[in-house]
This record gives sequence, structure tokens and C-alpha cells, in this order.
Amino acid sequence: MMSDHSIGRIVSSTLITFLFSLFSFDGQTSEKLIIDGSTGVKPLIESLVKHYKQTQPNTSVEIGAGLNPQRRIQALVDEDINIAMASHGVDIQRISQLGLKAHRIAKMAVVIGVNHTVSISTISDEQLCDIYSGKINNWHHLEGAKLPIIPLLRPFNEVDTEVVSTHVPCFSQVQFSADIQAYKKSGQMANAIRQTPGAVGMTTLVRVAQSNDKIRALSINGISSDSENLLSGAYPLTRDSFLITQSEPTREVSAFLAFIRSEQGSAIILANSAVPAE
Repeated sequence: MMSDHSIGRIVSSTLITFLFSLFSFDGQTSEKLIIDGSTGVKPLIESLVKHYKQTQPNTSVEIGAGLNPQRRIQALVDEDINIAMASHGVDIQRISQLGLKAHRIAKMAVVIGVNHTVSISTISDEQLCDIYSGKINNWHHLEGAKLPIIPLLRPFNEVDTEVVSTHVPCFSQVQFSADIQAYKKSGQMANAIRQTPGAVGMTTLVRVAQSNDKIRALSINGISSDSENLLSGAYPLTRDSFLITQSEPTREVSAFLAFIRSEQGSAIILANSAVPAE
């Protein structure tokens, strides 16, 4: 039979082993960040997180499938998530009243994306509206290959369509065909453009950059969506990307924000065809 002293040593040793398992080998605790919100911002954050984890191997990051504006803010208030991704519907005053803070991290281009089978490189406002009204239904009418046009759409309360409607005046007046496919989430739209020959739809330049050349971005009225035109304002179809946190972020959240603001973070944002926020 073991003595009380021996039992005590075993218990102490087991407790120490358990406590040690909660820490990483370099003495740092293993932390977890939970991020959710706008699916339009998600691909950029996924790229940033991938590189961030290489510098912070003790930090686990979970990115959710997406939450609408109301749900993402409530999840943050309830502390179910640490960071909310957002690109529109950001009411700074209300966010502040809730004890939260919005961090603008990047500007990205909203583009008219086409499947790689489409050979044209630019489109005018009028041509875009004619496509969605059904007046133009084949790319050869726009000096492209003989290929049926498959127009895809996102709901008008989604940011990409809001941006297009704001800067392409005729678009908000278009009578859309009932058989046009609509995709609520940014990722669904990008997948549909990528997989459908002849397809055209609203997406972001970040999605284009990550499509393995399966999606191309058309110039609008001859103006491309390159970083120079984004910075100068010559290309008007843009959306801001925000991360919303508690007004006093935790150490882990602050470290991730600092990484995004660093030279490495800025380089990753540029590599994804977005422009870092000033």
C-alpha cells in the first residue's frame, strides 16, 4: 500500500503534467481566435490568417461560414466570436455605443467577373445593363467568341450589387429576367462564375486573384481595377473591409490586428489584389 506521501507526489506530478499540457513548449499558452461575418471579406482574412499562424504557431484561429450584419454584431456582443468581418452596414456610432470598435483594414475592388471562357476584356455601363435586361445574350455581340451569356446576380441588399447599382446608374433600372440565377453569398457567386462557361457576375478582385485564372475581371468603361486606379479613385467600384472587435481588444486580437498593419500584412493584402487601409 502506498503511503500518503507517495500518493501526494503522484497527484502533484499528474497535476503538473496536466497544467504543462495547457502550455506550448515555449511557455506560451495556446490561444484561440474565432472570426466570423462577411463572406466577402473572408477570402482576404483566410489568406492573412494562413500567414499569421506561421508566425504564431500557438494561436488557433477558427473562421466561421458567415453571419449577416445583425447576427455578427450580436455574436461579438455575446462574446461568441472575437472578431467580426464586415464590408457594409457598418454603423460606427452604434458600434461604439455597444462597446465595439471598427478597424478598416483594406479597400478591395468590386468587379464584373467572367468565366475564363469569355474572351472580351472590357465592358461599358450600357452593355452591362443590356446583358442583365436580356438585350444582349451572346458574347459575339460584344466582339467575343460565339458563346451564350449566363448572367448571375447577387441580391440588391448585398454589398457587391449595391456598389454596382450606385456607380452604374442604369443598373438599378434594369428589368431582370426571372430565370437569372441569384447567389446570396460571395463564395457561391465566385464558384458559379468559375464553373459556368460564359458566366458573368459581380465579385471582388480578391476572389479573382484566388480563382486560379478561372475568373477574369473586366475593365469598366475602359478603366481597369488595378491598385493604382483603386488608390487614385479612377476605378469607382470599391468596398471597404473592416474587422470589428471589442473596444479594448484582447492581447490575442491586438496581436492579429498588429500583424495586419505590419509590412508583412500589407504585402499579403496587396498580393490578394486589395489595397491596405491607411
